[in-house]
Amino acid sequence: MDASLKPYGVAIIIQLIYTGMFVVSKAAFDHDMSSYVFVFYRHAAGSVLLLPLAILLN
Repeated sequence: MDASLKPYGVAIIIQLIYTGMFVVSKAAFDHDMSSYVFVFYRHAAGSVLLLPLAILLN
């Protein structure tokens, strides 16, 4: 990828992540999931997904 196109690629990836989080949030809250439980699962998933990156970069 050309260096001048990298910011656009990153912006698209970030937008896709936000869209995915919105869809998951909407589905969870439409099925009456507690907001406290949702926040717990969101933090747990984030921790599990970022742990390998933190280990590799340490």
